Amino acid sequence: MERIDFMLLLIITSFVLMGVGFNFRERGWGIALLGLGIVCVMSTLFYKMQIAFG
Repeated sequence: MERIDFMLLLIITSFVLMGVGFNFRERGWGIALLGLGIVCVMSTLFYKMQIAFG
């Protein structure tokens, strides 16, 4: 159950980061938050692949 909780935390964090970054996209730090949110989404994908394939 901890794996699901960790993945859910990563997904929620990434959506919050992308939402705040998109809201402030005219500033430099907004674009950085948007990119960090995308990296968090990709890390969730890679974590799920690591769980599935060993």
